[in-house]
Amino acid sequence: MPHPRHHIREAVAARLRETFENVFASRAKPLFDQDLPAVLVYASDENIKKERWDTDGWGALTRELNLFVEAVDTGKDDLDTKLDALAEKIETALDGWEIPDRKNAVLRFNGTDLDMSVDGNKTYGAIRLSFSLTYMTETKNDD
Repeated sequence: MPHPRHHIREAVAARLRETFENVFASRAKPLFDQDLPAVLVYASDENIKKERWDTDGWGALTRELNLFVEAVDTGKDDLDTKLDALAEKIETALDGWEIPDRKNAVLRFNGTDLDMSVDGNKTYGAIRLSFSLTYMTETKNDD
């Protein structure tokens, strides 16, 4: 059975596929020019905010996941504008959206990072939107 993070990444990617063509639920996807613009959905780390022993010993784990949505494209002097447009579409798609089967999850937009790289005569850019996702998972009872 896949970890809840897997389901979360897939759900976010499915939501973004309603707006974008090339959406991948992994940061390990090799990207080629024909794949661009592309959107990658991935997580970096997760912390337990409250665990079952903080309640009566039988409660759910409250988790906070750092989730990233990264858009990658090529361009010239218009690259910043293209990346900003991609970010706007991502923000709009996820604003107020609820993850199916995880109605207790709360997705918060934290910020944006930009990066550019020149490879020969091509300029590649990426804009990474960071989110924190608070969600709960059940634990097994000690019998």
